[in-house]
Amino acid sequence: MLLYDFVNPYIIFMIIVLLFALFARAIFKNQEWINNHKKQIFLIVGILLAWSQIARYIGFFFENDVTWNIWFFNFRIIGFNPLTHLPFYICRLSALVLLYYVITKDKRVESFLFYWGATGLAGVIYPNGDITNIATLTETFYIDHFVLGLTPFFLVVYQGYRPVKQDLLMITGLMLVILLLFIPINILAGSDYFYTKDQSIFRIMFPTIPNEVFGFFPLSSVLFAITHTAVAFGFFSLYYRYFTNKSY
Repeated sequence: MLLYDFVNPYIIFMIIVLLFALFARAIFKNQEWINNHKKQIFLIVGILLAWSQIARYIGFFFENDVTWNIWFFNFRIIGFNPLTHLPFYICRLSALVLLYYVITKDKRVESFLFYWGATGLAGVIYPNGDITNIATLTETFYIDHFVLGLTPFFLVVYQGYRPVKQDLLMITGLMLVILLLFIPINILAGSDYFYTKDQSIFRIMFPTIPNEVFGFFPLSSVLFAITHTAVAFGFFSLYYRYFTNKSY
């Protein structure tokens, strides 16, 4: 993975946000050009997503971190750690499903990508955790979240997808179940998958929430799961209302 220590990482972040806005606008304003180049776009997106998965998960073959540099570019492979390396995060799972979709065009996963893919937009606007985490972001984060954030727009405009309320409710419910399921798993394993513990944005915003435990369910983690799902439901609902009757 490429480290952005050769330039101010906050500048990189602002550039990515600006590019995202420009690409989102282009999806709606440059339909003829995009329709004429859909095959090339799918190919480029597939290559980028494949690279981000390889760069992230090649660490499975290394016990320790490996770093090297080419000119002033510094690269790092993060050694395998079962407590952090598995793809049990909303955007990482979504990126894998998106790569599958780019390859297969399987319409059965379009609803999942429309709603969970929208979480990529949240990652572009504000990365999870403390704002200082921006300094450690690599190209894998930017590729996954950038493409995921654009996916709902692309599905509606170019793939003929239209959201339905049943999928909205089912996919939101799935998110809540997964978050609650991983609270005891994280406690038992000592992991923080789906950011249900200290790395969550909820914990950053409300650091004084007591960590009282109800069995295997700390109060802060339960509040995070419920709040995260409620916010996601509101976000998904906006997408649903806006795009459900649109035609392009």
